[in-house]
Amino acid sequence: MEPNTDISNLLPPLVFPGKSAKERKHIADLKEQGRIRSIGPKLYTSVPENMVEAVVRSSWTLIVSKLFPTALISHVTALTYLPTKNGEIFLTAATNRNLKLPGLTIRFMRGAAPVEGDVDFLGMKASSFERALLENLAAAKGTLKDRALSQEEIESRLEDILRQKGEEGLNSVRDKAKEISKWLDMEIEFKRLDRIIGALLGTKPRETLLSEKAIARSQGSPFDSKCFGRLEILFAHLRHLPLKEIKETNKSPSHFNNKAFFEAYFSNYIEGTIFEVKEAEQIVFDKKVSTSRPADAHDIVGTYKIVSDPNEMRRLPKSAQELEDIIKGRHKFLFEERPEIVPGEFKTANNQAGSTVFVHPEYVKGTLQKGFDLYQSLPAGLARAIYIQFLISDIHPFNDGNGRISRIMMNAELYSQGLSTIIIPNVYRTDYLSNLKALSRRSDPENYVRMLSIAHEFSALDFSDYPVVKSLIESKNWFRESDDARLIR
Repeated sequence: MEPNTDISNLLPPLVFPGKSAKERKHIADLKEQGRIRSIGPKLYTSVPENMVEAVVRSSWTLIVSKLFPTALISHVTALTYLPTKNGEIFLTAATNRNLKLPGLTIRFMRGAAPVEGDVDFLGMKASSFERALLENLAAAKGTLKDRALSQEEIESRLEDILRQKGEEGLNSVRDKAKEISKWLDMEIEFKRLDRIIGALLGTKPRETLLSEKAIARSQGSPFDSKCFGRLEILFAHLRHLPLKEIKETNKSPSHFNNKAFFEAYFSNYIEGTIFEVKEAEQIVFDKKVSTSRPADAHDIVGTYKIVSDPNEMRRLPKSAQELEDIIKGRHKFLFEERPEIVPGEFKTANNQAGSTVFVHPEYVKGTLQKGFDLYQSLPAGLARAIYIQFLISDIHPFNDGNGRISRIMMNAELYSQGLSTIIIPNVYRTDYLSNLKALSRRSDPENYVRMLSIAHEFSALDFSDYPVVKSLIESKNWFRESDDARLIR
């Protein structure tokens, strides 16, 4: 027997009173049949009891637009357009009352009707950004703070405007708020806003500011709070995590130089600088530069020269300024044949990989500084190596070459502590990149740390006899692509 596909009897999750006599009769019939039930004034539902709260909360805009179309969406709701964590939304109207529904409380405040600049939203009106700032600053005091963003959150939003639109954009916000404050008798709130904006612009005392992000901006070293949040998560994971560290027992020059070659070869391969290994051998060892791809050849040679220099690989940053100097110097040396990426200079425009947008150029120095503060508090060795690789990768301070620089910094940490360095072979590329993304996009440090810890173990081979180790890593699928082979450990 065919299943019943008639959808004519299906009801929406929420049902509102009918306007005509016929519609009202239909609602009454549905109630009598038990197909809908009342959950609040002029509001019915057709869903099971265990689904009601979620449906009501996710449908708050529909409920307000149907039941209170003349109210103004205001206060914190006009900035987030979401219920608070307690399930509250805030409206300004000619009344003071609360309406409790399953999963949602609609809170009304008596206040002024919409004014010039307030925005249209689904047939309703919502406070303009400038009006909402004033409302939040008014409500942030005393017993009204539950209907407001904190001053720290407001400062963060203003700092974002300053970054995206510059002083002109932030001054425009201030000018509009000043006019609105006169219409709504909110001059006291405007003075608070003016002090915050002035502190961000450096024209008023920074003691006004509360958020770390805004204070850093006022001091001329703004940082990316989202990136720093990920760095804090990784730091917390690494701080007391017992990591298995593999000592480098082979001290022979041939081992060091051969491993440096494979490190340079695979590190460039990850980034798309692809040569057959025999051609790379001729470029590095025989100094036979490819005439068709001289810049690519220099990338491999430059990487090799850095990672095969024991003095360079012992050089670690002792301050944030030294960190900047080291990565800029290595970048300049590595990419001197690529003037288009401006070797040795931080980026001046946003860069991204797929949907991942990296730290804004204006935030690079400040985020490096904040990140270095955490780096210093980690134990030397594998923990710092794992951390600094992600620090450089997630900030992406240069136009190009960030991956290679991040892995050089990682291995300098290991080499300087007498530990085996890490190589990411072709077959492990997907594991490496997917776990980097998991930390960048989902703040998941566990798999990223495990991935590099595994690489630390399988990279601890004897590289002193070149033909032997080349044959060995071939047998372990190092040269194979990750989509058609698996790593043999």
